[in-house]
Amino acid sequence: MKKIIYMLLFLLSYTAYSQKFSVFNIDTSAYPILKANFFAFDAAGNQITSHNPSDFEVKENGVSRKVTNVSCSTIKYTPISSVLVFDVSISMSWGPPRIQLAKDAANAWVDGLALRSSECALVSFTNYSAIVRDFTTNRQLLKQGISVLSAGGGTNYNQALLDPPCGGLSVAITGQYKKVVVFLTDGLSVFEPKTAEIIDFAKKNNITIYAVTLDMPAPQCIKDMTLQTGGKYYENILTQTEAKDIYNELLNLAQVGESCQIEWLSDVSCKKESREVEFNLNPLNLKAKINYQFPINYLAKLDITPSSIKFKNAIPGVKKDTTITVTAINADFNVINITSSNPSYFVNPTNFFLPSGQSKELTVSYIPADSSYTCNKFFIENNRCSKTFYAGGGFLGQKVKIQTLKIIQPNGGEVFIVGMDTVITWDGVLPEEKVKIEYTIDGGANWLAITDSAVGLNYNWRVPKASSNNCLARVTSNAPKMSFDCSNGEVVIGNQVWMGCNLDVETYRDGTPIQQVFDPSEWANLTTGAWCFYDNDVTNDPKYGKLYNWYAVNDPRGLAPNGWHIPTDEEWTKLSDFLGGENNAGGKLKSKGTIENGDGLWYTPNDGATNATGFSALPGGYRKSDGSFDEIGLFGYWWSSTNYTTELVWYRNMSYYGTALYPYHDNKVVGFSVRCVKD
Repeated sequence: MKKIIYMLLFLLSYTAYSQKFSVFNIDTSAYPILKANFFAFDAAGNQITSHNPSDFEVKENGVSRKVTNVSCSTIKYTPISSVLVFDVSISMSWGPPRIQLAKDAANAWVDGLALRSSECALVSFTNYSAIVRDFTTNRQLLKQGISVLSAGGGTNYNQALLDPPCGGLSVAITGQYKKVVVFLTDGLSVFEPKTAEIIDFAKKNNITIYAVTLDMPAPQCIKDMTLQTGGKYYENILTQTEAKDIYNELLNLAQVGESCQIEWLSDVSCKKESREVEFNLNPLNLKAKINYQFPINYLAKLDITPSSIKFKNAIPGVKKDTTITVTAINADFNVINITSSNPSYFVNPTNFFLPSGQSKELTVSYIPADSSYTCNKFFIENNRCSKTFYAGGGFLGQKVKIQTLKIIQPNGGEVFIVGMDTVITWDGVLPEEKVKIEYTIDGGANWLAITDSAVGLNYNWRVPKASSNNCLARVTSNAPKMSFDCSNGEVVIGNQVWMGCNLDVETYRDGTPIQQVFDPSEWANLTTGAWCFYDNDVTNDPKYGKLYNWYAVNDPRGLAPNGWHIPTDEEWTKLSDFLGGENNAGGKLKSKGTIENGDGLWYTPNDGATNATGFSALPGGYRKSDGSFDEIGLFGYWWSSTNYTTELVWYRNMSYYGTALYPYHDNKVVGFSVRCVKD
């Protein structure tokens, strides 16, 4: 009785190893129809070629798919003598330990072998090679050999493959069947491999070489060894799933000639992704898994042309329109709504159906509240893929009034391993706008630059060799450089060099924005630097420049661009003296022409205006201490940097009815034009 029980146990154990269901070689070329090869063995180890679609269940990332066809040709199963060659150098112990990845892949190979007719051997190598297990059909002995592998030493491809008695090729020639070597490494050989000899030896002995490289590209020698012996190579493998899938694929390539094919219907995807496909063969109650990369040519998306919009010189309160074209790619789209992050921007229409391959034109509008630069993000809500596009607008040269730039990833709490790749992402600016990215390892005491010219709202970054629990990252818009483009250039008067235009900047010399103030009462109560357009009308800017209070003129960060300064009262006096005194200097500085005659910006009579100096002074008016505006076309006012009293400051003015350049003093809160003199 005991004897019968032992026999039954043996047969049950044997049967468990004999059943086999394996899927490999997914074909995505006819997407969304997918095909894959498979083979199945029953409990007696017989190949099964009679299948129906109803025998199978297929799921992609857990989602059921319809099986449309199953077909089988005569399966030619080839017994193999395989040698698994393992790199066990010290780097294989680096974390996550690559040696474990190699063990898992090797176990997948051993599980997949039909060991009733095939055999396998194990070889490890560092600076020397060793036979861990000679050819055997005993699955348990092979797995025991795999389990004891440990890392330590160098890397020598010659020892791994060629040098007797333990090189993989030297072991392979003793095999009984089709000879296959699977070579796995994570490093370059410390000695130049004898590539030509390795290839020649393999060809003469009909040995096929396959290779897998972990976390590195395959060197040319490995590519040559595999391709020239009828094999294949896989490079930059990082995960256990990848390694196991590759070993299963190689196993099937090595021991199966023709196989069955299963066909199923997949679905569209909006992102490049890896999909896990699970196959259930119901009659045998067997499962198989394999991964494939979604084919990028079949990604579903809404294509936006142009991808971002710029509304230049948008006048406050005036609607400005443009158009974009939306195209459905690889799928039908039902657009439910289009929303905006900034109420000044809107689009029409906001809902529509768009069949695959068709396009629709949308109108995008912008009504700016003021002249400052703004950025907007449109969100297209639809039945398939999230989609955004961007718009920015404002008067040329104006900077952001409300800060929108923010970092999205990393967002706190992440742990990064030295040498790993990560992606830094941000939002709140147009994709084409450059930003500066920095990181700190001391909580912000010191910042280290990653780049100052990142675009596209994301940046790939390799984590540097630094260990800290106080790391931060930040993304900032490139600080605007202090610059001023005056079409009238520089004007030389005596031994002074003056700007040929009124100053028209909105930042201090260090790039810090100067506040633009619209409200009259707010202006009247200022004690800090500010600027405005005359009458808060942006169209006055190209003609007259900006009006500044004296707090901006006197700010230590510097209102004037590099190489220039705000003239002192003494420098204004020096200018008027050179031009014949304060009673006559104005005529030689004023631009010619009048508003009435249509050839100037001064009101009649614009007495004595010759502009003999080329200074081209204009009547830009001023902003009063109560915040109201007055005298445009009649008077021009220019600050000096010299105090008259603690409350009053010297300035100069010119008028439409005279030729004088008189000195006066006024309250620091008023808004005057600024002309700079060269250092």
